[in-house]
Amino acid sequence: MSAQSKTVVLVHGGFVDGSGWRAVYDELAGDGFSVRVVQNPTKSLADDAATTRQILDDIEGEVVLVGHSYGGAVITEAGTHDKVTALVYITAFAPDKGESVNTLIGTFPQDGPQPPILAPVHGYLFLDRTKFHESFAHDLSTQDAAFLADSQVPWGLDALGGTVSEAAWRLKPSWYLRVTEDKMIPPTAQASMAERIGATVVETPGSHAIYVSRPDVVADIIRTAVGAA
Repeated sequence: MSAQSKTVVLVHGGFVDGSGWRAVYDELAGDGFSVRVVQNPTKSLADDAATTRQILDDIEGEVVLVGHSYGGAVITEAGTHDKVTALVYITAFAPDKGESVNTLIGTFPQDGPQPPILAPVHGYLFLDRTKFHESFAHDLSTQDAAFLADSQVPWGLDALGGTVSEAAWRLKPSWYLRVTEDKMIPPTAQASMAERIGATVVETPGSHAIYVSRPDVVADIIRTAVGAA
């Protein structure tokens, strides 16, 4: 089976939607890959995993499943699907069985930059718009970062607190893009998660919005995973 016969499925994280994958999509589609983008409502981990599995059910053949940030928890839960042959974590959470995003956040160092998450309103979270550029997307232009800040998707507390029933990375080979200037998920935490899941690690400078700012780097690790899976 050729690499191009596999489908790449992209899963976004919290506070954003799937449109941020456009440049990565273009890179991969330009190489002849079939690419699908999951549009998760990020209300709960269970719902997002179900939405992702619905896309997987619709695909013929093998899939490489890619998750950014909170999307890492989603692919960990949904990636047990029998069509998934590899997982790619893009500066992402990688919980184990019984763990949640909140579980992992609780292990993060407290002496570094802290994400400017506002207090929940009606069960949902937002990032402080005035601090979004510096914390989430410091390597994007002011205009591009402002658009992401002003188009935020509410991130549900049930998404952060949802626990993984079975960790796909224990069953499937994994790759991890560690972003060394990320101010949302500390690089040390990324390294720890990548080591625990036995991932093949690639490092790059950049912000948490690396999939927007460096789509070529993100596409490259996905190509590697597709070719090796």
